[in-house]
Amino acid sequence: MSVRRLRWISSGVLAIALAAVTAGCGSDDSKSDGSNKYGLAQGGTITSALTAGGVPFASVDASGKPVGLLVDLNNIIAKNLGLKIAYKSTDLNGAFAGITANKYDLLSIGLVATPERAKSVYFTKPIYYGTNAVIVGKDSAVTGAADLTGKRVGAGANSTQYDYAEKSLAQAKLVSEASNSAAISQLEAGNVNAIVLGGTQASTLMKTSSSKFKIAFTAQQTTPGEIAINKNLKTFQTDYEAQLAKLVEDGTFLKLYDQYLGVLGLPFPTSLYSTWPTLKAQVEADPKANPAPSAAS
Repeated sequence: MSVRRLRWISSGVLAIALAAVTAGCGSDDSKSDGSNKYGLAQGGTITSALTAGGVPFASVDASGKPVGLLVDLNNIIAKNLGLKIAYKSTDLNGAFAGITANKYDLLSIGLVATPERAKSVYFTKPIYYGTNAVIVGKDSAVTGAADLTGKRVGAGANSTQYDYAEKSLAQAKLVSEASNSAAISQLEAGNVNAIVLGGTQASTLMKTSSSKFKIAFTAQQTTPGEIAINKNLKTFQTDYEAQLAKLVEDGTFLKLYDQYLGVLGLPFPTSLYSTWPTLKAQVEADPKANPAPSAAS
């Protein structure tokens, strides 16, 4: 066989080999079937973080099953986008570390959209306005911030409640807690004099433990709660928000709100009307909804 023919055969084999390698390199992120058109952490599946104590937005039940308003909402959106969804339980620090490291695509966590958090994630349009609630023991005489001067007050690490306590309960001795459940345990054990919870968590606690605890006082949040998405997933952000808008428009969102938040006796936050105008007529026509009398609930 001539040297020229050997060179031709070698060149052909090399070309075929290179073509195979090139095809293999692109198979994970650009399949022709579009299974990872969004660039998700796992093709065809939304990987979402949640925290165990995030009732009623998202948590895990006794069997380990994800439950809550955001779980139901995100399950519907995932289905409508033709995707699966997998939930991973972590804490708030782990959630933010994971989403910035592209481990998570979405956070199914009730988050207040602070400017600091917005540096790490993309936030959707608002879905909630809440309150901060100071919880004390049933026999406590605390009725205001001044009563906590020099007292130990627990709040979840890196939470909006911790930020509130730093600013509004500055005369207290602030204690960083790993989670809301840890804070509740510390209050029950007498290791802190009060704790700060979000309004939804506080209402849930009162449903089950009003014989042990009470709400001493509350403060309105002016920054809304929003859903956090990985900043790198631009197309996913757009399509997710389009699906969220559809669920608001067709009444699904209000139905889920009634199911998870309305049952806690929390008034519907009328501040959402400026973002979602169609909600006003829906709430006014809904016998289960209880519009808030003020700008934020």
